[in-house]
Amino acid sequence: MKKVLTVICILFSIVSNAQNFNPKILALPENPNIEDFSFLKEELKDVQVVMVGEKTHFEGNVFEMKTKIIKYLHEQRGFNTVAFESGVYDVWKAQIDINKGLDTKNAFIKSLFTIWAKKNEFQSFIEFYDKNKADLKLYGFDDQLTGQYGENEFVNDLYTYCKKNRFKFQLKQEDLSLLIESIRVSYVFDEQDISYNQYKSSLSGLLNSISSKPQNEEHFYWSQIIKNLLSQGENYYFQKEPILSSFYASKEYNIRDKQMANNLLEYIKTHPNEKIICWGANVHFANSMSSISTPVIRDFVPMGSYIKKQLKDKVYSLAMVTAADSIYLNIKWEKTPLNTSSFEYYLKKSNSQNLFISSNQPEMKKIQLNRLFSPITFIEARLDQLHDGYLYLNKSELATTINFDENDDEKKVTPSSKKQEATVSNKQISSLNLDNDTNAGTIALNEIIVYNKRTAYQIVKKVIDSLSKNYPDTSVSSTMYTNLTTDIENTRCLNLDFTANQYENGYFSMYRSAKQLKQIRWNTKNGYEPKNWREFYGLNGNPIRSGAFVSNRKFSKFNFTVEEIKTHNNKEVYVISFSSPRNHSTFTGRVYLSNFTGTLFINKDDYAVVKIIENWEVTEFPEDHQEGLNLNGVFENYTKKYYTTERIETDFIKIDNLYFISHSLIDIAGKIANNENKSLPFKTTLDSYWSGFNNLNPVKIPFKEEQNLFEKVDYNILFWESFNVPK
Repeated sequence: MKKVLTVICILFSIVSNAQNFNPKILALPENPNIEDFSFLKEELKDVQVVMVGEKTHFEGNVFEMKTKIIKYLHEQRGFNTVAFESGVYDVWKAQIDINKGLDTKNAFIKSLFTIWAKKNEFQSFIEFYDKNKADLKLYGFDDQLTGQYGENEFVNDLYTYCKKNRFKFQLKQEDLSLLIESIRVSYVFDEQDISYNQYKSSLSGLLNSISSKPQNEEHFYWSQIIKNLLSQGENYYFQKEPILSSFYASKEYNIRDKQMANNLLEYIKTHPNEKIICWGANVHFANSMSSISTPVIRDFVPMGSYIKKQLKDKVYSLAMVTAADSIYLNIKWEKTPLNTSSFEYYLKKSNSQNLFISSNQPEMKKIQLNRLFSPITFIEARLDQLHDGYLYLNKSELATTINFDENDDEKKVTPSSKKQEATVSNKQISSLNLDNDTNAGTIALNEIIVYNKRTAYQIVKKVIDSLSKNYPDTSVSSTMYTNLTTDIENTRCLNLDFTANQYENGYFSMYRSAKQLKQIRWNTKNGYEPKNWREFYGLNGNPIRSGAFVSNRKFSKFNFTVEEIKTHNNKEVYVISFSSPRNHSTFTGRVYLSNFTGTLFINKDDYAVVKIIENWEVTEFPEDHQEGLNLNGVFENYTKKYYTTERIETDFIKIDNLYFISHSLIDIAGKIANNENKSLPFKTTLDSYWSGFNNLNPVKIPFKEEQNLFEKVDYNILFWESFNVPK
């Protein structure tokens, strides 16, 4: 009975607080100008750091409002540094390039998380910064590498810095590069080249060496960057089981947030006269979590709490909030109703376009129900302890991606043949036309040729060195035909044919191909009707671009074996099997952990790969990729899926001295499961052919003009005669 009374009292308290909650608010125009933010003058009295947050990273109108606030803070309040929730190294490189007079927009794209840099609604900030760059500075406070600078230049810059200052750094450059990529891409601390103890001791020693030098700007940045590497290493080496919840953060973020706070505080210490605006997420900018008792989120320690403790009233956390009752998920809006006793409901029912609420008033000390830390879950908290002020926007508008001209703006991946190769003896083995050394050779025994391990690596190295010669590095358009089938248990649930135009930015481009569905024929719809060809991401694959086994940095970590020499398409080819001793995405190219093996068919005369077979045996399929197939009828209760194996065969055709992907056969096997953990096996097969290759005058398909939804394509009869496809 006492428990019941306690629950009733709590509920009554929440409802009572909601009904009595009546803070002072300031209504703002729908489209405010700089003068409309003058109320911040009193709020920000004696403040050195303003942290301007956002609830999600997907609301474009929030980006635009934040830009207006930053304009006010710079023009009217003298703030002169903008610090982003992006990498210390990346944003530093952007500042260096901007100072050199290089393109400001490109510097932002190469440094910031793309959730901002490549969104249309963020471009007003870039334009503002470019116009005022003589009076503004940039800083990044995240501990991660976040952009193309970090991906392509970081490791080389680190070793150049060490060499210039004669710092001893024992880690091999190639091994550290692969480990950092593993952390950045796969979120795995891969110890196969560098142990965690080696990593930690080497970086700690380097940090001590830097601290012994007279301090300057360069040493400051590298000191923070090394701290960030140590933070990232700790975070991913000591990973525990992931915490699954509906909150934006948990204690899994604590190491990162602590280091982000250190990055910002150290910048303030070395730049005491700067007035700083921080751009990032509300969740990182929360001042205190002490009023929260809800499990999971209560254990999170945000960077803002360290900043507030250190700077006190010199820092101000301004949360940008909306009260959307739906969320964009899986290409559609999902309803997320507002609790009528919540802070968000109070904001929404005010019917204001925009409004501001200061936390410096008694009403904000009341415990309020809110979902500031989740898109769906409401918790109780004191709003005045979370943030110093709240700016509410009545609209929530999804940010839109810039339509890049890929031909002008894309960053080409440098073909391996343009990189320096190691020198070996010039004595050739006539039967293989390979460079010889004391550990390589052939033994002819009754027409049986035995190859040792070194020979296989030499062949693959020749392949890598010949990539740019054998495959297109400029744009290509073509036409694709695909037959798609799915069987669940013993039932053929789906059989459809579709055609699409395809545009690819060359085989070494960082951009995926773009497709435009033209025709579709539903042969069988029996419980499964996919909405989007992107559900089958293998269709975007290009093993020449993405295969780690033909990467100059990674191929030496694979196991290669020459199986035989045979005739394939009237040409002699080496058949080489490969396997990866590493099971994460840096080497496998898959988000799930898997045993990755395959076979390469390599032309003897030009070292072109003419056929690639890739196999993935899944060892761990992530929870966040287990959304079910789009099933209906007798299968509609099977809401989860997971893969057990995946296999892709890719064939190439030679046209005018270049090789193009002409055929792909994708087999995906797995299981679907319902809430009672009953499972059924499924298999999906995609058999695709390409024709009509045009790399002289390719027909471009901008990403914004892609057509990938099956349901939006009119029914048409497919013209099979236009494809060289077995019927």
